[in-house]
Amino acid sequence: MNFSLNGSVIEFLRVLQKKVQNVLVLLRVQTLGCLARIRTPIPKEPRLTSMLVSDLIVLSLRQIHRNKRRYKGVVIGIGLGLAGLVTVLTMGDSVESDVGSNLELLGCATIVKATWDFDRSQRWHHGSYSQKDIDDLRRIPGVAGATPVVWSWETEPVYGTNKATEVRLLGVEPAFHWICNAPMSVGRPISVEDVTARKSVCVIGKNVRKKLFNGNVDPLGKTISLSGNQFRVVGIIGGIEDVSMPDTIIVPITVARSVFANMYHIRDVYVRTENWDVVETVRQEILYILARNQPAYAEAMTVVYYPETLKTIKRTVLIVKLFLYASLGVILLLGGLGITNVMLAAVRERTTEIGLRKAVGATDSMIMSQFLMEAVGISLLGAVLGIMLGTVSVEIMEKYFNTVPAYGVFVASLFGGLTFGVILGVVSGLIPAKRASGLDAADAMRFE
Repeated sequence: MNFSLNGSVIEFLRVLQKKVQNVLVLLRVQTLGCLARIRTPIPKEPRLTSMLVSDLIVLSLRQIHRNKRRYKGVVIGIGLGLAGLVTVLTMGDSVESDVGSNLELLGCATIVKATWDFDRSQRWHHGSYSQKDIDDLRRIPGVAGATPVVWSWETEPVYGTNKATEVRLLGVEPAFHWICNAPMSVGRPISVEDVTARKSVCVIGKNVRKKLFNGNVDPLGKTISLSGNQFRVVGIIGGIEDVSMPDTIIVPITVARSVFANMYHIRDVYVRTENWDVVETVRQEILYILARNQPAYAEAMTVVYYPETLKTIKRTVLIVKLFLYASLGVILLLGGLGITNVMLAAVRERTTEIGLRKAVGATDSMIMSQFLMEAVGISLLGAVLGIMLGTVSVEIMEKYFNTVPAYGVFVASLFGGLTFGVILGVVSGLIPAKRASGLDAADAMRFE
């Protein structure tokens, strides 16, 4: 009996020993595992590699294609805004240059007139310019043309029994009409043949017509008397800013200098500049050349121009340009706000998807990069559309409006449009991307 009891105790002790050994082995394994985890560095957040960036691009383009109906309006808005911007930047200088040389629009704004101030001149001086003065003025850079004028207020035209008083008689060259922007309402202006052949023809102002011709009498082809000399009317002066032009009769300068007394000397010189930017410079150069050619009479010379008219036209053009740029800026701003709104809506719709991505290991930077890439993609699509439309618009304006685009500005505007597209996408997508990356994975997965 004692033997069986001792055997049971021994067996119990053996079983206990094995269990203690198993526990010790388990504790040893767990201890080594803990030590290994402590010694192993915590893995850093994976950085975006080139492959990851390419994956993001593909994923973003896939999302844009999937939601193309939602993004269509935003892309079109950005495209129209950039198309207008490219067109205005490219054609703006050309159009402004055309405006700056448009005689009908500018009127007297680009005219510089050299005359004499007889109150300040010496009484014995004849107060006239020479042909050398005219030739020197025509060689000034920025001068489109210069023409001499002789004039007199001592002529009283007569037609039948009608007489006109207080009429100015001008002797001009053919260039006078376009330099001074004196178009014809009826008939033709003084021509080169009239000057060279010394034809007795004239052009009359509308007030002279009213004084000489009664009722509905057509003055063209009629002959009027000027100081006993017969002149055939070939034209009637139309609209012009010079207030004395309606009371004016114009004849060829060669006829005026050879037929009428006191009309030989050149009293005035009219100069038309190429555009409005050089008016002040040309005026100073005219004054310098005339004073150099006739130094003794420099104080009596007067060079007149119309700065107030020029400022008014420039101010009008500037207002139009500012309005255009402001309108295009508003369109682009609305396009940027549209990107922000659609991306915020996308974040809300894809909240559960964002939670799942984070649950399987996606980091905040990955989520943020994905939404930023989508916003940039939308903006770049609008920029590409705008560049295409802008190119077509420039070609149309060049073909049908005879304007020469500034190709250097055009190329710069293309690259600027792409750069603007990237910047607009980043700025517009930043808020939605931050909101998406800041979502908690558990809360996002429970979102309905």
